[in-house]
Amino acid sequence: MRYRPFGSAGVAVSAITLRLEDQPRLRGADWRKLIFAALESGINSFEIDGVSPALIEGATEAFSTVERRLLFIAWRLRGSSDRALRAQAVHDMIEQSLDRTGLGHLDLATLDDPDTNAFPAETLEQLKALRGSRLIRLLGVAGAGEKFDAYVASGQFEAMATPFNLASGWVDRNRVRAAMTREMAVIGLDYWPDPLREEPKHSFLSRPSLWRRKTDPLADVGGYDFLRNTPGWNAQQICLAYALTEPSVATVHVTAGAPAEVEGLAAIVERDLPTGCAAQIEMARFSAQQAERSKRRA
Repeated sequence: MRYRPFGSAGVAVSAITLRLEDQPRLRGADWRKLIFAALESGINSFEIDGVSPALIEGATEAFSTVERRLLFIAWRLRGSSDRALRAQAVHDMIEQSLDRTGLGHLDLATLDDPDTNAFPAETLEQLKALRGSRLIRLLGVAGAGEKFDAYVASGQFEAMATPFNLASGWVDRNRVRAAMTREMAVIGLDYWPDPLREEPKHSFLSRPSLWRRKTDPLADVGGYDFLRNTPGWNAQQICLAYALTEPSVATVHVTAGAPAEVEGLAAIVERDLPTGCAAQIEMARFSAQQAERSKRRA
């Protein structure tokens, strides 16, 4: 496992963070085994994004076996489009989570997507108060929209979580790199985007006509076929390896449902992208952008 500085917080986190979200089929013992597999693979960064008793039970048991100072534990705070996340609810949520897990404090509390969730000003003030009392060490915000960008630019957060993957455009890339000038830690989300998960959707572009393929030597350049044609690699592995090449990203969120899957993801951290893969990614993204421009002009 490799470790990276988390912004200017003075702590180092594993290059990948295991996101713990509710999975109905997992019992407390399953969660414990999953987290143990992550710890044994060198992962020290976790985000709890769920409330199921089984998840909390398994996480509590697993984390209790490790010195607290060696862990980086984040908690995702979610509201909803029709129900604001109130200050009192945040206070109760944090207090109950610390009481149930025995963690003592949270290293990071992250507000989820202000573009779709409502967060009154009082909620942020409550989080600042909890940070002042050291129950929360750092505050973060997750998203990719206009309100998210305004929150990031406000200077009230030490970290941001935002999508970054091999298909990210300039807006996403500039957002990530601009965070460095603000000394913010960047958490990479959605490293394996949905359009590339299913084989029929391995390319963002329709295949050129037979006539074009005969007359245009570059007609087949820019597809995402390499994601499933690279020996020794699959699409998920290439996508994760690529996200890890961005030096502005402190850690990349991953999810898993079994210990073997965690171990497989952790192993990618030590692998370099295959020769020529970076160039193929750039050509694919350029072709997708050109196709989008052509569609808008049509």
